[in-house]
Amino acid sequence: MTVTMNDSIRHYLDGLKGEETLVPLSWEQWLAVGAPYPATGFSKMEVTSRYSRNGYEWDIHGSLYTPDSEIDPSLAFVFFHGGADSESVFDLTPDGRPGQARTLAAQGFSVLSISYPGHYPPGNIWRSSIAERQPLYLLDRDLPIDETIDRNLKCTFNTILQGAGQLVSENFAGRDILVWGHSTGGPMAVALSQFAPLNKVIGLTSFGTGGPDGWRKEWREITGAEKYTELPVDHISRRSPHTYRHAGYEDPPDLTPWGGAAELFGWAASAHRSQIKTSLCDNQHRGIMTILEQYPSRTGLPLSEYVDHLAEPDADWLKSISVLALVGDNDKGHWVAGTEVSDKREVFMARKYRDAGVVRNHVVLIPRYGHFGFMELYNEKLVYLWLWALKHGYFNRP
Repeated sequence: MTVTMNDSIRHYLDGLKGEETLVPLSWEQWLAVGAPYPATGFSKMEVTSRYSRNGYEWDIHGSLYTPDSEIDPSLAFVFFHGGADSESVFDLTPDGRPGQARTLAAQGFSVLSISYPGHYPPGNIWRSSIAERQPLYLLDRDLPIDETIDRNLKCTFNTILQGAGQLVSENFAGRDILVWGHSTGGPMAVALSQFAPLNKVIGLTSFGTGGPDGWRKEWREITGAEKYTELPVDHISRRSPHTYRHAGYEDPPDLTPWGGAAELFGWAASAHRSQIKTSLCDNQHRGIMTILEQYPSRTGLPLSEYVDHLAEPDADWLKSISVLALVGDNDKGHWVAGTEVSDKREVFMARKYRDAGVVRNHVVLIPRYGHFGFMELYNEKLVYLWLWALKHGYFNRP
């Protein structure tokens, strides 16, 4: 099968060569985006790793996708999900279409999709209701509730990244890595290079991702585009159709073939999404110092364990990578928020990356999609945009 480039792809690639950070696509251009490589078969297997941090052992789970024929065996993709999700949201969509991980594997690229500790239940089936649900930090045994509550205060950003780095090193040792992190996973994608010493992270691909948590805090304080929100130390956020609608996450019906919020949450309730997010995860992601400073007195851990993720990323590493941020123009937190274009979160992050010396660094604006557009109709085109850029040298791999 021969794959050819069309005018829409040429427009897109020309935008990535330009000095302008923002590359907007029209709806017609978006619909014309096709696959850059012929389709191939692939296999999927579960992978797990156990490790120690902050006084406990932790299990981390992932799905490994291996193509029958790899385009580049020296390269792999790693996925981080949003705060109340799991790796399953990248496997299949709510209406049964291939998710991002499957689409990438079918294009000939190996993929590791990772769940945060506690967010992937044994057998990928949650036995408790969302109202009663707690993270499940070990996959081979139940934990006392008091231990789980203590772990909720110790499963830090660093804990998640240590496990992710170990899982990447065990499965992709020596490979160059492109990382995608959706929402809360965006800052984790940025930090992976610090925790995967056997790999070189060469770039960040994203959709509704933002940037490092320290930069998000700076964005909020400078632009006022996001409300300051504190969550008490013991709080757990629990997702529901109401919270989904309240956050403005519902998109047009013609993009969500499974239905609305109720149908989405029916699909997600027992598998696919954890539907819970600890206050620690929320407060670290938002950089809420007034609350983060309360954890050490409860846990005995040093303050640095709770705040060092807010530090600037390594300057030399930033100069070595490329960043390709995709965002929907209906994404309330990543595009709608902010009066001026310069105040939009993705544009603010792009300016920070450029100031840090990231040469290839663009924001691609896609019409009509909101924060969860990666599950919606035509979601495969997000992957195709990443791969067209990769194929044409955007990530320094011609």
